Amino acid sequence: MAKQSTLDKNISHFLSPKHWPTWIGIGIAYLLSFLPWFGQKWLGNLLGSVHYALSSNRKNICHVNLKICFPDMTDKERTKLAKAHFKSMGIGVFEMFATWFQDRNNTASKVAFNDQDVIEKALSKGKGCIIIGAHFSSIDLCGTHMARYIDVHPIYKLQRNPVINWVMERQRQAIFSKTIERSNVREVMKSLKQNKAVWYAVDQDYGRKNSVFAPFYGRDCATISHISRLAKTTQAAILLYDYGRTEKGYFLSLTELEDYPSGDEVTDATTINALIESQINSKKEQYFWSHRRFKTQVVPGTPSPYSK
Repeated sequence: MAKQSTLDKNISHFLSPKHWPTWIGIGIAYLLSFLPWFGQKWLGNLLGSVHYALSSNRKNICHVNLKICFPDMTDKERTKLAKAHFKSMGIGVFEMFATWFQDRNNTASKVAFNDQDVIEKALSKGKGCIIIGAHFSSIDLCGTHMARYIDVHPIYKLQRNPVINWVMERQRQAIFSKTIERSNVREVMKSLKQNKAVWYAVDQDYGRKNSVFAPFYGRDCATISHISRLAKTTQAAILLYDYGRTEKGYFLSLTELEDYPSGDEVTDATTINALIESQINSKKEQYFWSHRRFKTQVVPGTPSPYSK
């Protein structure tokens, strides 16, 4: 059963004293969103450095992931990359504030996208398309700008904090013609039948039930399995989405996958993971290394690599 959106609730539902700290934080975020781009980047770097120094749990997750994925790196190299990752994520926080509270046209000149023909070709088949990509630190800002070029319906996960959900869902409603909570398969099918694009971030661990095990940087990990089934059922085109932050701004890129699905879920998951690896390698610090990518173990009961 799909989880309930918070948009059907009036703001009065979220004004009790227990929510006041969240509202204060949102007010601060609103004010910070007016800072110029270079100021946001500077503060984002500072926020990331502070987070690295204070968050022992996330720092441990990041270092474990880097050790698994880049075993040939020295400890010094991994530490340097981990610190750069936290700074990149800090910048991503300010980019998120900008998507919440500022007109996206303010940053439009900083975004490069040259693949309109790819989406037009995919949708010309009349079956819709499934856009797949990974989690990079500029996901909020780049996702907002993707909607300038494509009528895309993003798949999202509800957050634990209902106030944050309410703010985020209002922002998404203003940007996207439709958003879909990740458990709502019926709405995904409806969008594809309407020849729309749906967008999945496919690089996180959704547990054993929803996954197959496929290699990611040489180590088997739980990889979302229903994309290939969905593609087979709907005959929707599959587009690989890459995006990221550059010295001068941001880029968005789309490539249509050929020979997908293959008919084998493990083969398809392996293909997706390899493609995501190639994206990561060009901008390692921007990837979500503080996510527990290897949480679900191949053998049930095997201790998590993140256990201290």
